[in-house]
Amino acid sequence: RFVVVGGRRGRPATALLLVRIARSVEGMEDAARMFMNPDMEVTEFDSDSGKPMMLCVIPAGGEPVRLAVPAVYVELLRQFDGVRTRDEAIEAFRGIHGETFDTSWLQRLIETSLRPRGMLVEQGQDPMLAGAPTKPRRSFLFVKLPVIPPAIVDPIARVLGFLFHRPILIAGLLAFVASHVYVYGVLVHGQHVNFNSLDGGSILLLMLLSTLGTICHEFGHASAAAHFGCRRMTIGWGIYMVYTVLWTNVSEAWKLPRRQRAIVDIGGVHFESMFLLLMLGLHLATGNPIFLFAFIFIDLSIANTFNPFLRMDGYWLISDLFGVVNLRQQQNLLLQVAAHRLVGAPPPASRPTLSPRATVALVVYTILGTVFLAYIMYAIFTFAVMSVAVEYPGMLRAFWAQLQSGADFLALLGSAFELLWRALILTAATVTIWNLSRSGIRTASRIVSLRTPRAATDV
Repeated sequence: RFVVVGGRRGRPATALLLVRIARSVEGMEDAARMFMNPDMEVTEFDSDSGKPMMLCVIPAGGEPVRLAVPAVYVELLRQFDGVRTRDEAIEAFRGIHGETFDTSWLQRLIETSLRPRGMLVEQGQDPMLAGAPTKPRRSFLFVKLPVIPPAIVDPIARVLGFLFHRPILIAGLLAFVASHVYVYGVLVHGQHVNFNSLDGGSILLLMLLSTLGTICHEFGHASAAAHFGCRRMTIGWGIYMVYTVLWTNVSEAWKLPRRQRAIVDIGGVHFESMFLLLMLGLHLATGNPIFLFAFIFIDLSIANTFNPFLRMDGYWLISDLFGVVNLRQQQNLLLQVAAHRLVGAPPPASRPTLSPRATVALVVYTILGTVFLAYIMYAIFTFAVMSVAVEYPGMLRAFWAQLQSGADFLALLGSAFELLWRALILTAATVTIWNLSRSGIRTASRIVSLRTPRAATDV
């Protein structure tokens, strides 16, 4: 109803006109007929969410949007045939399910989720653009740039896909374990390994070898996906938190069964472990310690990818192995339930909707992930603070002495590069510890707020 216009009371004639316009708009909305997006691809989604799920691939004018939704939502969408109104489609759906679903809840679901996401379209609306967001979609990568296109990735991945036959996977796992026992039990134990002994040239070579290992890692994901029939894969570069990363678009893997998706998740480590064997072989053949440093450095990178709290291989592996949809969201809900029980507060409105098996997996994942985070903080402090930071002031003084003595340009450039490399390590360590500490403080504050009684207020 329109009574006041522009902060001033309108004339009766104006008010009548506005009411008529409002009613005509309502009539147009009632007359609008929606139908299920004909260009949306719907397939079964293998999960353990406790209820059947479907994967909906919605065209969005560029990269399609993929959503895992309850199968009953798709059943609701199919009631929209372009002839029924919204309310008629809802009543047809409720005729199938009885009083299980509330009408007002279904209306909100349609208007706030299904329709804006392009799963429902109106007459005259382009189905290919219906799912295009009005704002750019947020990504967990701050920067996301494609580097190697599908025209190059797909042929190479198809050729290397044979490396994911079961006997080769088992042999690779055994070689991975044996090489680590030998490196850390024999080689590292028998000689002192100190990253501060690396000069500028060694650091550049180490970075080059690490980059080659990372490229192998990404082609491992692509080759595993290609082995199961996926296509149109892209490898790119991005920034995640404070780290530069490579990524591989294997979105078609969402159509695969869970076990196959899990193999795609570990495909990168499978290929990178082969690169580790190459580094070990070069070290044994040449005696050059840089290859041993590369083995350890790349190994640390592999361990970091299995951090289940970051959106890396470990995160997706847990999600796919146990069929937990929206792993981060489900974990947060689980922590909220645990916090409410800890302080004796009423249970939260939202709770995890998982099967008992998936719930147990999520609990174990959360506990192990918390222990892993504590270990990572200890490792960062030991390596970055105790090793690099302790020697950094002496390196700065040495560099200043070089400047005063008029050392040649190449020597100064090498020293500056060594300082920069270690400064980046210290910065990444500081940011990581700060983010983890801030997250822990926020969690503790929420738990304390649950225990704090609310002051009575007059109504």
